[in-house]
Amino acid sequence: MKIYYYISVAAAALALVLSIVLFAVGSSNQTLQNEVQAQQVELQKQQEEINKGQAISQKVGPELLRDMAVASTKNEKMKQLLAKNGYTVNMATPAPGSATPAAKAPAPAPASEPGRLQP
Repeated sequence: MKIYYYISVAAAALALVLSIVLFAVGSSNQTLQNEVQAQQVELQKQQEEINKGQAISQKVGPELLRDMAVASTKNEKMKQLLAKNGYTVNMATPAPGSATPAAKAPAPAPASEPGRLQP
């Protein structure tokens, strides 16, 4: 009869040890989940900043290239800078009613349109 007593005490002790281990692992897992969530929030903030930068560059970039194209008509160094980066400025006679040949040109434009930047 004593053997059943020892078996039940050993089973109870094993259950107690396993429940303590389960609690420790669960607590550790919760800590890791909190860390991962904090990293995800940080990455989301970084992605939002990247998206803002892309929106600004898409808005400002073409305007800046247009202004550089206009400036390159009077400044040879600006023309060389544009050429170095793969852009050429084709000058043509301005259309009636337009202020400058390159003023209304979008950044990288097709080669068939005169007075526009071309990559």
